[in-house]
Amino acid sequence: MKTKKIILVCLVMAASFTWFFFFFDQDYQPTTDFDDTESHLLVWSRRHTNTYVNFIKHLAEDDHITLYVPKSTLKDSVFNTLTSVGVNMDNVQLESIQNEKIWIRDFGPVFLMNKSGKMKSLSFKYYKNAENIFPYEYQTIMQERLRASYIVGIGGARELNGKGLAIMVEKHEQAANPNLSKNEIFKEMKKKLGVKKIIWLKSGLPQDEVISIKPLLDSIFTNGAGDHIDTFCRFISPNTVLLAQVKPDEAFTNPILKLANERLEENYNILKNSLDQDGKPLHIIRIPIAPLLFEEEKNFEATFSYVRSNRYLNFIIAKNKVIVPCYGQFLKTRSYF
Repeated sequence: MKTKKIILVCLVMAASFTWFFFFFDQDYQPTTDFDDTESHLLVWSRRHTNTYVNFIKHLAEDDHITLYVPKSTLKDSVFNTLTSVGVNMDNVQLESIQNEKIWIRDFGPVFLMNKSGKMKSLSFKYYKNAENIFPYEYQTIMQERLRASYIVGIGGARELNGKGLAIMVEKHEQAANPNLSKNEIFKEMKKKLGVKKIIWLKSGLPQDEVISIKPLLDSIFTNGAGDHIDTFCRFISPNTVLLAQVKPDEAFTNPILKLANERLEENYNILKNSLDQDGKPLHIIRIPIAPLLFEEEKNFEATFSYVRSNRYLNFIIAKNKVIVPCYGQFLKTRSYF
């Protein structure tokens, strides 16, 4: 009888471990931009102080912010700057780091959660030759291990609905991971992010092309992020996608807008004819494209004209508001000697 009891206990323990492995510690999905957010991660920028102060003031009214301050800037000075304009500092946590890059959406961690509420974090590579020390600093601050992926994965270049669907841009991924096929990228996304399906769009906005020795048009150059999807396409729910649109009366007013229109309509047709991870059509809402913005840079004796990468869809969803970038037509000259 005693032997039978021991065997029964062992079977129960084995069943419990099996349940834990297959259910409690499985089926992780990335958190999304439209989920409830514990804290928004942000890297302070001295260069854009006025914009940052205004942005942080509005975001911190209801949301918590983890503000990473590069050690080249005194943390106390940032605290005093924010306090002086009435920022709710109860919602702002300041952390000192070495990292100077501000594009934390691109190089920051991906947070995943399973149905049992268990969390884990993942870090992708950040471009081919770009050093990214932030994951190591994050681990030290949070005392949390970051899992790693071997592929280059830029936050602003992928859209995830938290249910297993990803939307990505072929042109960006070919540049970021030139030695990988789309199928190899999908396998890694499936393994690390629980992605069940990827909808592949062709290319991003022309004004978001990376800098090149060749002008985009005549003597106008680009200096963008390189076909990032968050410039023109965003999930706002698991089945609803916002997609930028060039108004019909604007499409032929400028060659850049004409090219943007062609790319966006090609991507629209892809999305319109695609199904989500459950075999259902997507709900697509079109959003007007932001105006073209041009800027001149003078480098020694030469002056270069750039069209800037700007977008309304690069927004932040907060608890009680959506913070959207705004733009005005301007021409600014910078000089470099």
